[in-house]
Amino acid sequence: MWSGSIVNIVESYISKEVLFRFRGIDFSFALSHGLFSSNDIDTGTRQLLRVLSKIWDADPAAGRPLPRSVLDSGCGVGVIGICAARALLEFYSAAGSAVCPPPFFVRAQDRDDLARLFTEYNAERNFPTTEVPVTARTEPLLAGPEGCRWDLILTNIPAKAGTPVLEDFVRRSVELLSPGGRVIMVAVNTLVNFFRSLIEKSGTVLLEETGKEHTVFVYQRREADTMLNGPVIAGEHFIQNNPFYLRSGAGGMGSGDYEMEGICYHIDAVHGAAEFDRPGAAAVAAAKLVSRLGLEKIYLPQAQSDRCAAILIHESGQGHFPAWLLQRGLKTDRLVLSGRNILALEAARHNTKAALAATALAAKAADMSIQVIPGTELPVEHPAIPGAYSFIVAFPETVPGAERLTALWEDIARLLLPNGTALIALSSSEAEKFDRKKPASGPNGPHFTRLGDIKRQGFRALAYRRNQDPV
Repeated sequence: MWSGSIVNIVESYISKEVLFRFRGIDFSFALSHGLFSSNDIDTGTRQLLRVLSKIWDADPAAGRPLPRSVLDSGCGVGVIGICAARALLEFYSAAGSAVCPPPFFVRAQDRDDLARLFTEYNAERNFPTTEVPVTARTEPLLAGPEGCRWDLILTNIPAKAGTPVLEDFVRRSVELLSPGGRVIMVAVNTLVNFFRSLIEKSGTVLLEETGKEHTVFVYQRREADTMLNGPVIAGEHFIQNNPFYLRSGAGGMGSGDYEMEGICYHIDAVHGAAEFDRPGAAAVAAAKLVSRLGLEKIYLPQAQSDRCAAILIHESGQGHFPAWLLQRGLKTDRLVLSGRNILALEAARHNTKAALAATALAAKAADMSIQVIPGTELPVEHPAIPGAYSFIVAFPETVPGAERLTALWEDIARLLLPNGTALIALSSSEAEKFDRKKPASGPNGPHFTRLGDIKRQGFRALAYRRNQDPV
């Protein structure tokens, strides 16, 4: 069961709750303005599920077994994976099979941690009386444990994932199938020829059903083909191991040298993350404020070495700000990068390491820990978090209808060391709200002093010091 704090986070992001029916089963799904299809179940998902239902009607007569391993790749709020899981549970129950625990499992994956939270939340709601056979992960498409094979891969493929990523998806999905396994993919009609060509090169098309806006492909591996690729492995060397995520390859569009506040740094940009061709206005405003205050004048609690204690940077995009910060000369023993998008986090880790290697501290780069933690908000409940940072920088993503600024202050108060500094960059209107919500000083909580603020292209950066707690 979830903790109350996680439930509160998810429910604050809900924009609408919708009812849905699949194979005679009633479902209820929470949607969010922060995720795809925030107003209703999208037409592509509906079409894929109709095709899936037809296939499962035909399979018993053909003697095909039910799938026991299912992957919902790019799950969003979890509609496809959850519907498939409930339907499988009904199949196995009708056949008299033991269903506790269920004799199958569904892995749902999305690059966005908010999607993971919504999938888990919706799964809990739609499996109220039995063990939930759905696990959700914040990870790239087709990531998974080494050696894993799937009886069924389902995907409402994200059309804007990037051409090299989509090409890899088709090739890799075929090779991740177990014998007799199938992929069911729905794609927008503008990409039908693109996907048909890829599928015919990599596998065998079993079915193609075209609707008004989308086409569903059902395909499988040619049995004689050699299997070369395993699942995508996320982690420290993700960019090096999966170069197709780089935009136009190394040195292509978005990969190059950038400059903020007189400091040059290099960025290798990836598909599936923002700020691929320039630093965002929020990062520029934050850099300007750091320069105006003088980083050397901001008191940062020191570690035992000459470096400051751990630093947390939340939602740093492709890594423009942390790369700039290290090039500017900030020294730290431990840097934690958090945020919703795992692809952005891996790009930020890659680019931060490269920036560190380009500084005078290159010889000590191996001593610095750079940790990636997917998280919709500051990762206060993550077991790997030490609980105290000398410097917190946050570029919070604003989701319409979700008021999380008070929670952001609470998280900063829990994570920031006395005399540490927090720097927040938001749209000017949200920054004004955030500043007004600054906790009042008193005996029951920390006191924050605003050090400065600056505006840039509709964004505003604010810096605060947490004063020494009273004895």
